[in-house]
Amino acid sequence: MIESQPRSGFKSVLMKIGSEVVLGTLVALLSVLVALAAYQGSLADSKESDANVAGQKQITEANGLYLEANQFVIYDYSMYDGWYINEGINDEIAQYYMDSFSESLTASIDRPDGLFDDQYYKDMYAEADATYEESLTYFDEAQAAGDRANQMQLVVLVFAVGLALAAYGSLMAPQRSIRIIFALGSILALIAGLISFFAA
Repeated sequence: MIESQPRSGFKSVLMKIGSEVVLGTLVALLSVLVALAAYQGSLADSKESDANVAGQKQITEANGLYLEANQFVIYDYSMYDGWYINEGINDEIAQYYMDSFSESLTASIDRPDGLFDDQYYKDMYAEADATYEESLTYFDEAQAAGDRANQMQLVVLVFAVGLALAAYGSLMAPQRSIRIIFALGSILALIAGLISFFAA
């Protein structure tokens, strides 16, 4: 008689889990969560698209800046050649070429490594490099948003399975044991979906 009471209590809990109230609550809650997860996934998809567009725009601009920097470097080499050829021969022309040096080339004259050192190229390509790095930041944002969108799709699937189990279980007769199994499966899907939702 003492052993039958816990069993009776456990059976009572199971019957409550399979009750209309619990199953109805699960249907309502999971319906809202499916819609919420789908909405969050849509937002993540939109963010991924926007970040990809911004990244493509920045990388296109970076390519243009690299080409522009290359032209300035070639121009500096031409001016340097003109200065070098005329230095000590025609100082006026040599000075003209020197005055045509870019700021980066002029700044490199007094450095220990001299003209066209590493710092010169770093200065000439600084804007292009910065723009390229910015494009990578946008692509990283797009990747993160895409990962979240994929995670939200999984969450929608888990919640939808739980919703289907709760809805199907509610159609069964209250006395059937499988109704409790469907209710428990729905609760497990709810828990798993919530964990995935907040981890995304």
